[in-house]
Amino acid sequence: MKETDVTIISVNLNKKLTMAYKDYHVIEDDFDYEDLLKYKKVIFFNVLNNLKDEELDKLFNFIRENNILFINYTNNMELVLRTSYLMIYNGNDILAEGPTLEILKNDKLIKRLGFDEPFIVDLSLLLKGYGLISEIYLDKESLKRALWK
Repeated sequence: MKETDVTIISVNLNKKLTMAYKDYHVIEDDFDYEDLLKYKKVIFFNVLNNLKDEELDKLFNFIRENNILFINYTNNMELVLRTSYLMIYNGNDILAEGPTLEILKNDKLIKRLGFDEPFIVDLSLLLKGYGLISEIYLDKESLKRALWK
């Protein structure tokens, strides 16, 4: 596994998987930024799903500025776009692992597991299929620039 910013997405969230990362502090509920500074490695166990985009931007900027290594363990596919590395689990089995964009290109695997691609990736794949763009985008601004050059 890459040791920077990772999302683990799982069909059925299993807290036992966090035990494989013994040197990470698991956060399962409310936290504050001062608490995060106590740890250099954290796992967010399905706690980021309800944060608004502005709150997520602030959090991810903070943890990156403070060199905190993190794993975001979730079942929310929109959150995978916030990390550069993705692992997909089904139970205790790793079905896919690698750079986020590379894994998201395997939309058949994603759909087979019952997940939807993140909206912007799904839209990019559709537009690419119609020959309107040549690559897959991970954020709205990049996609807008590509469409309206």
